[in-house]
Amino acid sequence: MGRVIESGRSDRPAAGPAAPGRADGCIELGRIVATHGVRGELRLRLHNPASEVIGASSVVLLLTSAAGDRQQRRVLSARRHKHNVLLRFDGIDTLTDAEALVGCAVLVPRAALPAPESGAVYHADLIGCAVETVEGEHLGTVRELIVTGSNDVCVVRDDHREVLIPLVADVVAELDAAAGRLVVRPVPGLLDP
Repeated sequence: MGRVIESGRSDRPAAGPAAPGRADGCIELGRIVATHGVRGELRLRLHNPASEVIGASSVVLLLTSAAGDRQQRRVLSARRHKHNVLLRFDGIDTLTDAEALVGCAVLVPRAALPAPESGAVYHADLIGCAVETVEGEHLGTVRELIVTGSNDVCVVRDDHREVLIPLVADVVAELDAAAGRLVVRPVPGLLDP
């Protein structure tokens, strides 16, 4: 099984609030959830709390609406604060400026991410993968991932059901993100309704 890193999401909207796909090579790192202070600082909640991708001088895209409007911004500062990253962007100097960005998705071009280590894969590369059992039963496609702390979980849906697949060695028989394929060994209770 490949090791999973960086729970960024790619930015094509899909059904549901957190079911993105792959559109133009951008990866969603997280969402701006609130302002911080009165000088334009913002709280970014990362999809992967351990991510170190964003820092001062980074250039990010802010997805500002469901229609896909984007703003490119340079990060002036980035610092950890509890479970968030506090960001200051070039041109965002007041509380009013910052309030307009609450709710925006923060994206980076895929090329800005380091190549995954051998045997590792980005979460965004799993979105859209077809999932089947070792016996060949099609379970659906990966729509999103949940970071639980102990192991990540794929949310797999088809037209009739949703299955939660833990990304652990006992369950994952084969993971080929490049081919868009995840093969699982159903353990007792995994596929029960």
